[in-house]
Amino acid sequence: MKHFLLIATLLCAFVTQEVWAQTRTLSGVVRSASDEGELPGVNVSVKGSTVGTITDVNGAYTLTVPNNAETLVFSFVGFQSQEVAIGSRSVVDVSLKEDVQALSEVVITGYGERSKNEFTGAVSTLGADRIQNKPFATVDQALQGNVAGLQMASSSGTPGSSQNIRIRGISSITANNDPLFVIDGIPVVNGDNNRSTATGSLSILSSINNNDIESITVLKDASATALYGARGANGVIVITTKKGKSGKPVVTFSGQSGMISRAVPGPQGLSGEQWEELYYEARVNNPASEVSTIEEARTKYPNAWDGVTNTDWRDVITNHDAMTHDYNLSVRGGGEKSNYYVSGSYFQQDGINVGTDYERITGKVSYGNAITEKMMLQTTFNASYVTQNGQLEAAAYFGNPELATLFLQARDKPYAPDGTPNLDLLGIVFNPLYLAQNDINRRKQARVFNSTTFEYNILKNLKFTSVLGLDYLLTDELYYDNRNYGDGAGENGGSTAYMNRNFNWDWKNMLDYSWRLNQDHSFNLQAIFEAQKNNYYTIGAGGIGFAADGLYYPESIGTPDYVSAYPNDWAINSIMGLANYSFREKIFLDGTIRREGNSRFAPGLRWGTFYSVGASWVFTKEAFMQNLTWLNNSKLRASYGRTGNAGVGLNEYQAFLSYSGAYNGAAAVFPSQLGNQDLSWEKSDAFNIGLDFGLFNRINATVEYFHRTSSDLLLEVPLSYTTGFSSQTQNVGTMVNKGLEASIDGDVIRAGSFRWNLSANMTTLKNEVTELPLSAEGDEIGITTSIQKVSVGQPVYGWYMPTWAGVDTETGAPLWYVEGTSGETTSNYSAASSSFHGSFFPTFYGGLTNRLEYKGVYVSAQLYYSTGNSVYDTWAGYTLSDGQYTYTIANGYARLYDRWQKPGDISPNPKNIYGNTTRSNSNSTRRLYSDEYLRLRDLTIGYNLPASLLSKVGFSAANIYLKGNNIWTWVADKNLEFDPEVSTSEGLTGSARGTLNLTAAPIKTYSLGLTVSF
Repeated sequence: MKHFLLIATLLCAFVTQEVWAQTRTLSGVVRSASDEGELPGVNVSVKGSTVGTITDVNGAYTLTVPNNAETLVFSFVGFQSQEVAIGSRSVVDVSLKEDVQALSEVVITGYGERSKNEFTGAVSTLGADRIQNKPFATVDQALQGNVAGLQMASSSGTPGSSQNIRIRGISSITANNDPLFVIDGIPVVNGDNNRSTATGSLSILSSINNNDIESITVLKDASATALYGARGANGVIVITTKKGKSGKPVVTFSGQSGMISRAVPGPQGLSGEQWEELYYEARVNNPASEVSTIEEARTKYPNAWDGVTNTDWRDVITNHDAMTHDYNLSVRGGGEKSNYYVSGSYFQQDGINVGTDYERITGKVSYGNAITEKMMLQTTFNASYVTQNGQLEAAAYFGNPELATLFLQARDKPYAPDGTPNLDLLGIVFNPLYLAQNDINRRKQARVFNSTTFEYNILKNLKFTSVLGLDYLLTDELYYDNRNYGDGAGENGGSTAYMNRNFNWDWKNMLDYSWRLNQDHSFNLQAIFEAQKNNYYTIGAGGIGFAADGLYYPESIGTPDYVSAYPNDWAINSIMGLANYSFREKIFLDGTIRREGNSRFAPGLRWGTFYSVGASWVFTKEAFMQNLTWLNNSKLRASYGRTGNAGVGLNEYQAFLSYSGAYNGAAAVFPSQLGNQDLSWEKSDAFNIGLDFGLFNRINATVEYFHRTSSDLLLEVPLSYTTGFSSQTQNVGTMVNKGLEASIDGDVIRAGSFRWNLSANMTTLKNEVTELPLSAEGDEIGITTSIQKVSVGQPVYGWYMPTWAGVDTETGAPLWYVEGTSGETTSNYSAASSSFHGSFFPTFYGGLTNRLEYKGVYVSAQLYYSTGNSVYDTWAGYTLSDGQYTYTIANGYARLYDRWQKPGDISPNPKNIYGNTTRSNSNSTRRLYSDEYLRLRDLTIGYNLPASLLSKVGFSAANIYLKGNNIWTWVADKNLEFDPEVSTSEGLTGSARGTLNLTAAPIKTYSLGLTVSF
């Protein structure tokens, strides 16, 4: 027995010695070939086995490998994989080259990042090169024409105004349709933070410096947006700002200055001579005038025109000296354990109209540090201070300068003989020059945003991440009407001031577990808890009566007549699970489930469940595809899921009493909100199938089909006025959006020093309302306005009005079709029925970008095209009135001059009659224009200075360029003289979607810029 134990012991020792002799330990550091910075998280594995590890925060690794191991494989997202022979070495250091194609294919979701090769969702990504050095006050303006499925229109041309963005159509009829914005992993509030809507908007996104942005990722289908649950129904826009990089410090300065003008001239009004001719003709054509000739009319009805004055009021209100300036300075670098990015910027832009401008100052600090080998901390601070001087707009305010261009007549002089603004005008609109000099419409906004990420590698494949976001926004508003002229003249002036405070925080905690079963199968699991809360507080005061000029604030008013102060808040809690599976890195499956609670709904209905499933197949990795060398990195993917929408007002489920009433001199209480205790989530079920493919290792393309059904809509259902309320928000109705997207990007020619890159995208969209609530009698309960209607089988808010049939050639009377768009006509407006006339939302749109480069010289041009929709001229009821208002309230469009004058005339405009009562200017398709247009969004000519020259002066890079934005626009409909980029959301003042509505015009810019790095 003793001999047996001795032999066994010696055998075990021998076997152990042999085992240790059969393995060895390797170590090394993995760096980036471009800047020698260490790369954490690189996968290091022995080829042909499951033995592997990942590099730590310093790019270092240690790996025990079999003694017969021959090759190590290094792979990392955004870099080319590399195989390295081990040989007899114990230290294997590697430098990985960036994969330019792969870099553009990294998907940043806000909950981490993944290679697009593994991602089953529909996304589009813009790099910094398509965002920086753009003369835009808001970064979202850079998206138009660059992202398939995304449609954008400006709510106003006033610098800093909010943009209307829709991703794959409109998901809701009366609830929110805006996408969710996520900055550095933190969902943020968007839109604006101001109380007054009379002076347009100040976008919260205008606080961000475009040059601080690394990338923008647009998430479009359920597989991509289900991560955000009920906030993802309208799409998600993920903004990632710049952070530090390991390596030597890089200092970059960029400067840009330019000139501003109108992108589109706008409609031409009647000249003084034309107005006088039409005036006397209109008098003759009106029997009540009791004149039969022009000479009689001149004698009986003299007018105030001096025969010389011919004022172009659009030219008068235009700031002909408008400029834009943008200056940025940044430092980026890092060491072995830390990285940093610091920047400062100044942006200034004049508005196109006198008295309007925008100014922004920003600062950003980002710092990351590897606390230990297992812990990492990254924090980013952004601070900004914005000032916007706006104007009255979007409604018929007598102080709105855009109204002045339509209502003030050419016979009015803008200046008095002493050179001051003329205050004795003939019309009802105030002189905008005086108001620009003496009134105040100012907003100031301060914002501090912080995102802090803490990572702890608990085990080799288990990581904990905590991300905390803090967003503090303070906006103050001052609106002052001078006491001498304008809105404040009869009240000795007036003033209103607001202070609005918004604090939003978001905290998410995540556990990530990766598990590689063997060489074929790998899994990644993620569990997340997230909480978000928003607190808002506003206070305002106002009144009338100033004792002297130079007093602007409510503190100095004699009669305070307005005070308002209130808080509100909302909160979201959610738990989420994600699972990803990969088979041989060619078949991918993933699933997401999110349980979310929202304080906007009643306690019993606050929680909803949202989910998605997706799959993709990289078929070019199959053996039977290897002979097709022209086809690269191609995959088929599909997804289905449910997201939600909670975009309604706060506490709409509750019935409210208001205590702000008065009755017979005493305080009074009255019902102010009906409420709905059954109110819950709006649901959005989306299906997507896509094909991604590469050609000849230089072209990448995507084609996909999407279908989204929105149900249980958060709909403002009209009620009988006997209830005491006009509407109630209910979960009723269904709507469908479906269409195709296609995009392509790549080098058409790449020969020597010459390169031609082409990028294009297009989207088709069909929107249809498929279900609405019914009355007790079975009738459809839709929403009908004077020009639009929501009805089953039609696009949402389809144009609905009588059809214009032209002018009676014998009598000059206006004609409309009695029914539909053809057949019997009538000159009696009341006898003409309304019919549908398409949508306000485009059904086809896209962008095309070409870039040519040769030995440092480059030319880039971007075109944007949109069609399939119509826009409505709201104010043509006054400016196209055929004499009803042309000589009393408003000027007329110059095209009124082309009018019917005698039997047999074929003219677009009816007989010109003073005080016209034929109702030719009433709502009809006469004022509905095709919105098909093509715009040259960007044209840039530049030169990258050669390195041989730069090295002599100590620079690493330098670029000089000349840039033009919105420099050319073609419009298909000759009657559409306004800018065709029209808002697709309800206006701030309640105006209909798709209407031309007296806002400041979009701008055209020409700028010269320089960027240098050292």
